[in-house]
Amino acid sequence: MGYGIKVINSSGRTQFNTDEGYSLLYAGPAGSAVSNTDFPQTSWTGTNFILARPFSTAQGSQGSGWARIGRDYNGAWGTGLNAFPNANNGNGGGSVVWRELKAQSDSSLTPSGYGLVAYDGGGTASSNIVFSASDLDVTAELVATGTFTGTSGSGTNADPYYTEYTIPVTGSARGQYYGLVTNCMQQYISGGMGNNTRIHIDYEFNYTAGTIRALCFQSTGSTFLALTKTLPYAIFRVRNGGTTDSTFS
Repeated sequence: MGYGIKVINSSGRTQFNTDEGYSLLYAGPAGSAVSNTDFPQTSWTGTNFILARPFSTAQGSQGSGWARIGRDYNGAWGTGLNAFPNANNGNGGGSVVWRELKAQSDSSLTPSGYGLVAYDGGGTASSNIVFSASDLDVTAELVATGTFTGTSGSGTNADPYYTEYTIPVTGSARGQYYGLVTNCMQQYISGGMGNNTRIHIDYEFNYTAGTIRALCFQSTGSTFLALTKTLPYAIFRVRNGGTTDSTFS
């Protein structure tokens, strides 16, 4: 290799190589949104990689079960019956925390303080950063991934079909965990006479139980159907050490 750094594990496999020119992921500043508003916000010009989680005060999040988050099929923040945090029967009012996920080299970082900074061969501008330890406090760490598919669950509104991830921390640190909502979809189809159809390819957060579920099901009336999709889900931990995540605002 040329100039740079290479990290090899005990099996002789390369884990990190600055010669490859990649950049670690960086989570942008936190924003907030409510249901039935533009995704992720009006006149958005950033990337399409958006992370989100419910507010700590979301109904169903702390002490009373689940809170589902996602995006509506029409490109707004999703709702649907019992779907969005604090939603009033699916009619709005819910709140989520969201942030944009992008490469460190695209984030106009200005490294300062102690820590390792590695640049590619193009120079020492912020656009050449492939690794900056001084900014790792807001690095998004991928902790779980897969495809949306209903592998577990009993097929009820309280226990639909899902794949589950257990959050490995307790208390306010659970606010560091986000789902990648770009690939989510919630859709409501009015059928009348109690036969409305709802499609959930989204996330269900339960901070009391310490779980995040990648939901994948369709319900029509009281009938639930497990779905299998090729859309990937991803769960990230954002280690920013600030009030937004570490004290769960």
